[in-house]
Amino acid sequence: MKRILPLFLAVTAALAAERIDLGGGRAALLTLPAGWEATKVSAGVPENSARAVSVRYATKDGGNDAVLLTLLPMPDEQLADPALLRELVEMSTRQFIDASVERKAYLKEFKVAGRTGYAALFTDAALVGQPARKDDYKTVTSCFVYLGDGLLLAATIFSDDPSAPAFAEARRLVQSLTLFAPQKPI
Repeated sequence: MKRILPLFLAVTAALAAERIDLGGGRAALLTLPAGWEATKVSAGVPENSARAVSVRYATKDGGNDAVLLTLLPMPDEQLADPALLRELVEMSTRQFIDASVERKAYLKEFKVAGRTGYAALFTDAALVGQPARKDDYKTVTSCFVYLGDGLLLAATIFSDDPSAPAFAEARRLVQSLTLFAPQKPI
């Protein structure tokens, strides 16, 4: 037991809790891996606002990896149906198809906060075999998950190498997201 405690403390110290205020007492909570930081945050959300909130995270070491999280208010009836969500993802990812190696959106199920959405990875054909250039990413992974309670998560993972540890960390960052909402009176 004495050996486990220092290991547990080291692991939990390496992970930072992050809170994104959504207004109205609601918040998105996520686990920020060691070596990652928030780099850009949209303006604060007024109380009871129906505005989108965006936060960009990037590696501190100057690596070419980033995550853009956007939480959008969305009426339940528009995306509660998985077929409608899939259609939204297909429409939203069309912008990447022509310039990609894949030439098609290969949607995969993507889980966040106990909900299932979709993700598609695209490789920029013009950057294959090129040296890495800061903020000019070779791959983009577009993820959409309807979180319920009138909230859509649109997450984009930017990376040069989807098999690298930083990409796996970015994916875990997105999938760690949970929602906090105050209890509604009965």
